[in-house]
Amino acid sequence: MNRNKKVGWISIIASVGILSGCSLSGSSGSTPIDPPKDPTAEGEGGVMAASAEIANPFTATLYARDADGYVAPLSVKLPFDTPDVAKRTLQYMVKGGPGEELMPEGFSALLPEGTEVLSLDIDATTKTATIDFNEAFLGYEAGDERQILEGITWAMTSYPSVEYVRLWVEGKALKEMPVAMTPLDAPLSRHIGINVERASGVDFTRATPVTLYFMNQTADSFTYYVPVTRLIGWTTDVAGATVAELINGPLDSSKLEAVFLPTEGADNTVSLTADNIVVDLDGALAGSGEKLPVEGLQAIVLSLTETTPTKGVQITVDGAAQVIATDDKDYGAQPVSRPKALNPLEL
Repeated sequence: MNRNKKVGWISIIASVGILSGCSLSGSSGSTPIDPPKDPTAEGEGGVMAASAEIANPFTATLYARDADGYVAPLSVKLPFDTPDVAKRTLQYMVKGGPGEELMPEGFSALLPEGTEVLSLDIDATTKTATIDFNEAFLGYEAGDERQILEGITWAMTSYPSVEYVRLWVEGKALKEMPVAMTPLDAPLSRHIGINVERASGVDFTRATPVTLYFMNQTADSFTYYVPVTRLIGWTTDVAGATVAELINGPLDSSKLEAVFLPTEGADNTVSLTADNIVVDLDGALAGSGEKLPVEGLQAIVLSLTETTPTKGVQITVDGAAQVIATDDKDYGAQPVSRPKALNPLEL
Protein backbone atom coordinates (compact mmCIF):
# COMPACT_ATOMS: atom_id res chain seq x y z
CA MET A 1 0.00 0.00 0.00
CA ASN A 2 1.21 3.47 -0.77
CA ARG A 3 1.34 4.95 2.73
CA ASN A 4 1.75 8.67 3.32
CA LYS A 5 4.56 9.37 5.75
CA LYS A 6 3.55 12.23 7.97
CA VAL A 7 5.60 13.82 10.80
CA GLY A 8 6.00 13.60 14.63
CA TRP A 9 4.83 13.61 18.18
CA ILE A 10 2.47 16.16 19.72
CA SER A 11 2.77 17.61 23.22
CA ILE A 12 0.86 15.67 25.84
CA ILE A 13 -1.63 16.71 28.47
CA ALA A 14 -0.49 17.20 32.03
CA SER A 15 -3.50 15.63 33.74
CA VAL A 16 -3.69 11.83 33.72
CA GLY A 17 -7.46 11.58 34.17
CA ILE A 18 -8.84 13.32 31.09
CA LEU A 19 -8.86 10.62 28.43
CA SER A 20 -11.02 7.55 27.81
CA GLY A 21 -10.40 4.05 26.44
CA CYS A 22 -11.46 0.47 27.02
CA SER A 23 -10.17 -3.00 27.76
CA LEU A 24 -8.10 -5.08 25.38
CA SER A 25 -10.39 -8.05 25.74
CA GLY A 26 -12.58 -8.94 22.76
CA SER A 27 -15.81 -10.90 22.55
CA SER A 28 -15.47 -14.64 22.94
CA GLY A 29 -18.29 -15.02 20.45
CA SER A 30 -16.50 -13.21 17.64
CA THR A 31 -13.83 -14.44 15.27
CA PRO A 32 -10.19 -13.37 15.58
CA ILE A 33 -9.15 -10.26 13.68
CA ASP A 34 -7.41 -12.52 11.17
CA PRO A 35 -9.32 -15.38 9.54
CA PRO A 36 -8.44 -18.77 11.08
CA LYS A 37 -5.18 -20.13 9.77
CA ASP A 38 -2.28 -22.40 10.65
CA PRO A 39 -0.17 -20.42 13.18
CA THR A 40 2.99 -22.10 11.93
CA ALA A 41 2.39 -20.85 8.39
CA GLU A 42 2.56 -17.09 9.09
CA GLY A 43 4.98 -15.02 7.06
CA GLU A 44 7.89 -13.31 8.77
CA GLY A 45 7.65 -9.64 9.70
CA GLY A 46 3.85 -9.39 9.61
CA VAL A 47 2.31 -7.40 12.44
CA MET A 48 -0.18 -10.18 13.15
CA ALA A 49 2.29 -13.05 12.67
CA ALA A 50 2.41 -15.81 15.29
CA SER A 51 5.38 -16.16 17.63
CA ALA A 52 7.49 -19.29 17.52
CA GLU A 53 6.15 -22.32 19.41
CA ILE A 54 7.79 -22.71 22.82
CA ALA A 55 7.16 -24.81 25.89
CA ASN A 56 4.71 -23.50 28.52
CA PRO A 57 4.34 -20.04 26.97
CA PHE A 58 2.25 -17.09 27.99
CA THR A 59 1.71 -14.08 25.77
CA ALA A 60 3.01 -10.87 27.28
CA THR A 61 2.35 -7.48 25.74
CA LEU A 62 5.31 -5.24 26.43
CA TYR A 63 5.32 -1.51 25.75
CA ALA A 64 8.50 0.11 24.49
CA ARG A 65 9.66 3.31 22.80
CA ASP A 66 10.28 3.08 19.05
CA ALA A 67 12.87 5.00 17.05
CA ASP A 68 10.40 7.83 16.39
CA GLY A 69 9.58 8.29 20.07
CA TYR A 70 6.21 6.53 20.15
CA VAL A 71 5.14 4.08 22.85
CA ALA A 72 4.14 0.90 21.03
CA PRO A 73 2.98 -2.59 22.04
CA LEU A 74 5.08 -5.67 21.33
CA SER A 75 3.62 -9.10 22.03
CA VAL A 76 5.85 -12.08 22.68
CA LYS A 77 5.40 -15.61 23.96
CA LEU A 78 7.64 -16.05 26.96
CA PRO A 79 8.56 -19.50 28.35
CA PHE A 80 7.66 -18.88 31.97
CA ASP A 81 6.04 -21.48 34.19
CA THR A 82 4.98 -18.95 36.81
CA PRO A 83 1.78 -17.33 38.08
CA ASP A 84 3.47 -13.90 38.22
CA VAL A 85 3.04 -13.13 34.52
CA ALA A 86 2.21 -9.45 35.07
CA LYS A 87 5.35 -9.00 37.16
CA ARG A 88 7.44 -10.73 34.52
CA THR A 89 5.97 -8.46 31.85
CA LEU A 90 7.27 -5.38 33.69
CA GLN A 91 10.69 -6.99 34.15
CA TYR A 92 10.91 -7.29 30.38
CA MET A 93 10.30 -3.53 30.06
CA VAL A 94 13.42 -2.53 32.06
CA LYS A 95 16.47 -1.03 30.36
CA GLY A 96 19.27 -3.58 30.36
CA GLY A 97 16.76 -6.33 31.16
CA PRO A 98 15.93 -9.54 29.29
CA GLY A 99 13.36 -7.85 27.06
CA GLU A 100 15.81 -5.62 25.23
CA GLU A 101 17.28 -8.46 23.21
CA LEU A 102 13.78 -9.31 21.92
CA MET A 103 12.96 -5.81 20.69
CA PRO A 104 13.07 -4.80 17.02
CA GLU A 105 15.71 -2.44 15.71
CA GLY A 106 15.32 1.08 17.09
CA PHE A 107 13.14 0.10 20.05
CA SER A 108 14.23 0.76 23.63
CA ALA A 109 12.90 -0.20 27.05
CA LEU A 110 10.92 2.36 29.05
CA LEU A 111 11.70 1.60 32.70
CA PRO A 112 14.96 2.89 34.23
CA GLU A 113 17.92 0.54 34.44
CA GLY A 114 18.00 -1.40 37.69
CA THR A 115 14.24 -1.17 38.23
CA GLU A 116 12.87 -4.15 40.14
CA VAL A 117 9.30 -5.08 40.96
CA LEU A 118 9.32 -5.76 44.70
CA SER A 119 5.69 -6.85 44.66
CA LEU A 120 2.64 -6.77 42.42
CA ASP A 121 -0.76 -7.40 43.97
CA ILE A 122 -4.05 -7.46 42.06
CA ASP A 123 -7.30 -6.76 43.87
CA ALA A 124 -9.83 -8.99 42.11
CA THR A 125 -12.77 -6.90 43.31
CA THR A 126 -11.58 -3.51 42.07
CA LYS A 127 -9.34 -4.89 39.30
CA THR A 128 -6.53 -2.71 40.63
CA ALA A 129 -2.87 -3.71 40.35
CA THR A 130 -0.64 -2.21 43.04
CA ILE A 131 2.99 -2.27 41.92
CA ASP A 132 5.80 -1.67 44.39
CA PHE A 133 9.09 -0.75 42.67
CA ASN A 134 12.54 -0.34 44.14
CA GLU A 135 14.16 3.09 44.31
CA ALA A 136 15.85 2.65 40.91
CA PHE A 137 12.42 3.23 39.32
CA LEU A 138 12.84 6.94 40.16
CA GLY A 139 15.98 7.34 38.05
CA TYR A 140 14.53 8.78 34.84
CA GLU A 141 14.50 12.06 32.92
CA ALA A 142 11.52 14.41 33.10
CA GLY A 143 10.78 13.94 29.39
CA ASP A 144 10.34 10.19 29.93
CA GLU A 145 7.80 10.43 32.76
CA ARG A 146 4.61 10.42 30.70
CA GLN A 147 5.78 7.52 28.51
CA ILE A 148 6.74 5.46 31.57
CA LEU A 149 3.22 5.93 32.95
CA GLU A 150 1.64 5.04 29.62
CA GLY A 151 3.79 1.95 29.16
CA ILE A 152 3.15 0.56 32.64
CA THR A 153 -0.58 1.28 32.52
CA TRP A 154 -1.22 -0.13 29.07
CA ALA A 155 0.94 -3.21 29.69
CA MET A 156 -0.85 -4.05 32.94
CA THR A 157 -4.35 -3.38 31.56
CA SER A 158 -3.67 -5.75 28.68
CA TYR A 159 -4.55 -8.43 31.23
CA PRO A 160 -8.33 -8.88 31.70
CA SER A 161 -7.93 -8.93 35.49
CA VAL A 162 -6.55 -5.37 35.58
CA GLU A 163 -8.31 -2.07 34.84
CA TYR A 164 -6.47 0.24 37.23
CA VAL A 165 -2.88 0.67 38.39
CA ARG A 166 -1.37 2.17 41.53
CA LEU A 167 2.35 2.86 41.88
CA TRP A 168 4.41 2.46 45.04
CA VAL A 169 8.16 2.78 45.68
CA GLU A 170 9.86 0.93 48.53
CA GLY A 171 6.58 0.29 50.31
CA LYS A 172 5.15 3.82 50.01
CA ALA A 173 2.36 4.96 47.67
CA LEU A 174 3.35 7.64 45.17
CA LYS A 175 1.10 10.69 45.31
CA GLU A 176 2.85 12.18 42.29
CA MET A 177 5.69 11.22 40.01
CA PRO A 178 8.93 12.62 41.42
CA VAL A 179 10.50 14.32 38.38
CA ALA A 180 7.87 16.06 36.22
CA MET A 181 5.36 15.89 39.09
CA THR A 182 2.53 14.14 37.25
CA PRO A 183 -0.23 13.70 39.88
CA LEU A 184 -1.12 10.18 40.99
CA ASP A 185 -4.00 11.02 43.32
CA ALA A 186 -6.24 8.51 41.49
CA PRO A 187 -5.47 5.06 40.06
CA LEU A 188 -4.11 5.04 36.51
CA SER A 189 -6.17 3.51 33.72
CA ARG A 190 -6.35 3.68 29.94
CA HIS A 191 -8.20 6.94 30.43
CA ILE A 192 -4.76 8.59 30.36
CA GLY A 193 -4.48 7.78 26.65
CA ILE A 194 -1.27 6.96 24.82
CA ASN A 195 0.88 9.01 22.44
CA VAL A 196 -1.58 11.84 22.98
CA GLU A 197 -2.06 14.39 20.22
CA ARG A 198 -4.55 17.18 19.57
CA ALA A 199 -6.31 17.93 16.30
CA SER A 200 -5.91 21.50 15.07
CA GLY A 201 -8.08 24.04 16.85
CA VAL A 202 -9.49 21.66 19.46
CA ASP A 203 -10.19 23.07 22.94
CA PHE A 204 -8.91 20.74 25.67
CA THR A 205 -11.95 21.52 27.81
CA ARG A 206 -14.39 20.40 25.09
CA ALA A 207 -12.47 17.55 23.52
CA THR A 208 -13.43 13.95 22.78
CA PRO A 209 -10.55 11.44 22.85
CA VAL A 210 -10.38 8.65 20.27
CA THR A 211 -7.59 6.10 20.11
CA LEU A 212 -6.47 5.31 16.57
CA TYR A 213 -4.05 2.69 15.28
CA PHE A 214 -1.65 3.72 12.52
CA MET A 215 1.43 2.01 11.10
CA ASN A 216 5.16 2.44 11.51
CA GLN A 217 8.18 0.54 10.27
CA THR A 218 11.69 -0.09 11.57
CA ALA A 219 14.83 0.33 9.52
CA ASP A 220 14.94 -3.45 9.03
CA SER A 221 11.33 -3.53 7.72
CA PHE A 222 9.43 -4.74 10.79
CA THR A 223 5.97 -3.18 10.41
CA TYR A 224 3.80 -2.59 13.45
CA TYR A 225 0.75 -0.76 14.76
CA VAL A 226 1.06 2.29 17.00
CA PRO A 227 -1.88 3.53 19.11
CA VAL A 228 -2.43 7.29 19.18
CA THR A 229 -5.01 9.02 21.37
CA ARG A 230 -6.26 12.03 19.42
CA LEU A 231 -8.26 14.83 20.98
CA ILE A 232 -10.97 15.95 18.58
CA GLY A 233 -13.93 18.31 18.85
CA TRP A 234 -16.72 17.25 21.19
CA THR A 235 -19.00 14.58 19.74
CA THR A 236 -21.47 11.99 20.98
CA ASP A 237 -20.83 9.78 17.91
CA VAL A 238 -17.55 8.36 19.13
CA ALA A 239 -17.61 5.30 16.85
CA GLY A 240 -18.30 7.36 13.74
CA ALA A 241 -15.66 9.90 14.69
CA THR A 242 -13.11 7.13 15.27
CA VAL A 243 -13.59 5.72 11.77
CA ALA A 244 -13.55 9.18 10.20
CA GLU A 245 -10.31 10.16 11.96
CA LEU A 246 -8.69 6.85 11.08
CA ILE A 247 -9.50 7.29 7.40
CA ASN A 248 -8.31 10.91 7.51
CA GLY A 249 -4.96 9.52 8.57
CA PRO A 250 -2.11 10.77 10.77
CA LEU A 251 -1.79 14.46 11.56
CA ASP A 252 0.64 16.50 9.49
CA SER A 253 2.94 16.57 12.52
CA SER A 254 3.05 12.76 12.76
CA LYS A 255 5.75 10.32 11.70
CA LEU A 256 3.26 7.49 11.41
CA GLU A 257 1.87 6.00 8.21
CA ALA A 258 -1.72 6.07 7.00
CA VAL A 259 -3.70 2.82 6.81
CA PHE A 260 -5.89 4.02 3.92
CA LEU A 261 -5.03 5.92 0.75
CA PRO A 262 -6.19 9.55 0.80
CA THR A 263 -9.78 9.50 -0.54
CA GLU A 264 -11.97 12.57 -0.98
CA GLY A 265 -15.73 12.31 -0.72
CA ALA A 266 -15.81 8.74 0.61
CA ASP A 267 -19.22 7.94 2.10
CA ASN A 268 -18.70 5.72 5.15
CA THR A 269 -21.38 4.92 7.70
CA VAL A 270 -21.16 3.48 11.21
CA SER A 271 -24.11 1.93 13.04
CA LEU A 272 -24.54 0.03 16.30
CA THR A 273 -26.28 -3.28 16.97
CA ALA A 274 -26.80 -4.93 20.35
CA ASP A 275 -23.30 -6.45 20.44
CA ASN A 276 -21.35 -5.05 17.51
CA ILE A 277 -20.49 -1.98 15.49
CA VAL A 278 -21.22 -2.19 11.76
CA VAL A 279 -18.91 -0.17 9.53
CA ASP A 280 -19.96 0.23 5.91
CA LEU A 281 -17.00 1.52 3.91
CA ASP A 282 -17.05 3.31 0.59
CA GLY A 283 -15.54 1.14 -2.13
CA ALA A 284 -13.50 4.17 -3.21
CA LEU A 285 -11.13 3.40 -0.34
CA ALA A 286 -9.78 0.54 -2.43
CA GLY A 287 -8.28 3.11 -4.81
CA SER A 288 -7.68 1.87 -8.34
CA GLY A 289 -7.90 -1.77 -7.23
CA GLU A 290 -10.82 -3.85 -5.98
CA LYS A 291 -9.32 -4.80 -2.63
CA LEU A 292 -9.20 -2.83 0.58
CA PRO A 293 -5.89 -2.53 2.46
CA VAL A 294 -5.67 -5.20 5.15
CA GLU A 295 -3.85 -2.72 7.38
CA GLY A 296 -6.86 -0.43 7.24
CA LEU A 297 -9.39 -3.13 8.07
CA GLN A 298 -7.34 -4.35 11.01
CA ALA A 299 -6.83 -0.78 12.20
CA ILE A 300 -10.61 -0.21 12.20
CA VAL A 301 -11.11 -3.21 14.48
CA LEU A 302 -8.25 -2.20 16.77
CA SER A 303 -9.39 1.42 17.00
CA LEU A 304 -13.08 0.72 17.61
CA THR A 305 -12.47 -1.99 20.20
CA GLU A 306 -10.10 0.39 22.00
CA THR A 307 -12.24 3.52 21.98
CA THR A 308 -15.69 1.96 22.43
CA PRO A 309 -17.00 -0.98 24.51
CA THR A 310 -18.07 -2.90 21.41
CA LYS A 311 -17.80 -6.69 21.42
CA GLY A 312 -17.02 -6.95 17.72
CA VAL A 313 -16.81 -5.08 14.44
CA GLN A 314 -18.73 -6.03 11.30
CA ILE A 315 -17.24 -4.56 8.12
CA THR A 316 -19.12 -4.20 4.84
CA VAL A 317 -18.31 -2.33 1.63
CA ASP A 318 -21.03 -0.45 -0.23
CA GLY A 319 -23.52 -2.60 1.70
CA ALA A 320 -21.96 -5.90 0.61
CA ALA A 321 -20.82 -8.38 3.28
CA GLN A 322 -17.96 -9.75 1.17
CA VAL A 323 -14.87 -7.66 1.94
CA ILE A 324 -11.74 -8.88 0.17
CA ALA A 325 -8.53 -7.34 1.51
CA THR A 326 -5.11 -7.06 -0.05
CA ASP A 327 -4.14 -10.32 1.66
CA ASP A 328 -6.90 -12.00 -0.46
CA LYS A 329 -8.97 -12.90 2.58
CA ASP A 330 -12.61 -12.06 3.27
CA TYR A 331 -12.91 -9.80 6.31
CA GLY A 332 -16.65 -9.23 6.03
CA ALA A 333 -18.08 -12.69 6.60
CA GLN A 334 -18.86 -12.06 10.29
CA PRO A 335 -17.94 -9.71 13.14
CA VAL A 336 -14.33 -9.76 14.23
CA SER A 337 -12.90 -9.00 17.65
CA ARG A 338 -9.62 -7.75 19.00
CA PRO A 339 -6.57 -10.04 18.71
CA LYS A 340 -4.94 -11.42 21.83
CA ALA A 341 -1.48 -10.51 20.50
CA LEU A 342 -0.57 -7.25 18.80
CA ASN A 343 2.72 -6.75 16.93
CA PRO A 344 3.95 -10.24 17.89
CA LEU A 345 7.69 -10.90 17.82
CA GLU A 346 9.54 -14.06 16.91
CA LEU A 347 11.69 -15.52 19.66
